[in-house]
Amino acid sequence: MQQIRLGVRLGLFQLSLGVLGVLTLGLLNRVLIQDIQIPAALAALMIGAQELMGFTRAWFGHRSDQIPANQLRRTPYILASSCTLALLFGVAGWLVLQLAGAMQVADSSSSAVWIALLVLVFVGIGTAVSAGGTAFSALVADLTTERERPRVLAVVWAMRLIGVLAGTVLVSQLFGSACLDGAGRAEVIDGMARLMVSAPWLLALLGVASVIGLERPRPVERETTPAAELTAKISLRQMLGLLRSIPQASGFMAVMCLFTYSMFLNDAVLEPYGAAVFGMNVCMTTSLNAVLAFGFLFGLLLSGFQLVPRFGMLRTSQVGAAASAICLILMMISGSTLNQMLFQGSIGAFGVSLGVCIHACLNLMFSFVQPGLTAALLGIWGVGYAYSKGIATVSGGGLLTLLQSINGGDVLASYQGVFSFQVFCFLIAGLFMNRLNLERFKDRIKNSMDRFAAMAID
Repeated sequence: MQQIRLGVRLGLFQLSLGVLGVLTLGLLNRVLIQDIQIPAALAALMIGAQELMGFTRAWFGHRSDQIPANQLRRTPYILASSCTLALLFGVAGWLVLQLAGAMQVADSSSSAVWIALLVLVFVGIGTAVSAGGTAFSALVADLTTERERPRVLAVVWAMRLIGVLAGTVLVSQLFGSACLDGAGRAEVIDGMARLMVSAPWLLALLGVASVIGLERPRPVERETTPAAELTAKISLRQMLGLLRSIPQASGFMAVMCLFTYSMFLNDAVLEPYGAAVFGMNVCMTTSLNAVLAFGFLFGLLLSGFQLVPRFGMLRTSQVGAAASAICLILMMISGSTLNQMLFQGSIGAFGVSLGVCIHACLNLMFSFVQPGLTAALLGIWGVGYAYSKGIATVSGGGLLTLLQSINGGDVLASYQGVFSFQVFCFLIAGLFMNRLNLERFKDRIKNSMDRFAAMAID
């Protein structure tokens, strides 16, 4: 019960990120394209600019680790991130309103200025998410043992899904008449004006409430490991050099990136598959997200409270990978037989298996760390996770287009080609997990830090 309470408390930060995701990737993206008539590629560039800042995770993690143990290491970053995100979202909302006004009077020079400022704001949002997210992951590692962590992480990520639902409710409440059929541009702009005033306070409050009072500074005497002693001396470049010299670290990064790539390869093609093959309308394909989300939530809790404690992280990851591959095969069969019920059922099961995969993957990232370098290593793994996810989303659509051009426009075969490649990636990732050796990694990084300490003394 204590682990659930801790997960709920920490999960308020993830809940705020879930709300933010709905407001930016969902709402602002839609308003820019549909209501302000910005080209979709340009809107994607503006909002997608935040994803480019994933590389800063390693730097923020390293800076967090360098704070002395008798001070707050993680809380300042999380608080600063939450307040910055709240402020920047308010600014983004204001800029969208200015852009709407400029577009309405066809003022191209002013529109270009507002668009450039929006890009900068989303770069700032991405940087703030990297800073707060990395420190948050390190705080979870600091506050939990390996035995407690699977349950806490399951609850924390469940809270992020709840944040998605909360963001949807927030939009429907604040936009009011703009959500009705036939609503015009004026109603949407009024809703945006209300949102930019209300949402920042909610984002800031959730972030502050999630961490205040949780972190406890430790006496310096307790920090006795070589990694802890050298944290203030070793640079990020030196630490990356150390990791490159450890085969287990490179192997883990490669497997984790392939595993992450496998999980998100279908992001850009799942809804179009339902429309193109089954003739599902926009409401029906959108509802697939709810089926996937509920399955994902169940998979998270199943992995955290049953599978990982019973079978361990590696075996659970492999079970998730195998189950995901089976679900993708069922999706292909449903398309060949035009069995829509099988398609929807396989999506729900795929959500469960994805929940298991992502939870196990996160636990592995938390395990491949070293005391004193927790945030830095989580930041490095986070960089790999973030960019693998982004590349998977882009390459899924690119692979679909390539296959359609090769096979003469055979729609079903093209989608099945994407899913077949995803099955292959899952199976290879699951197979390569047998090569991961956590104990060997910890021994090697400890020995490397000992050698670095001896060189520093000399």
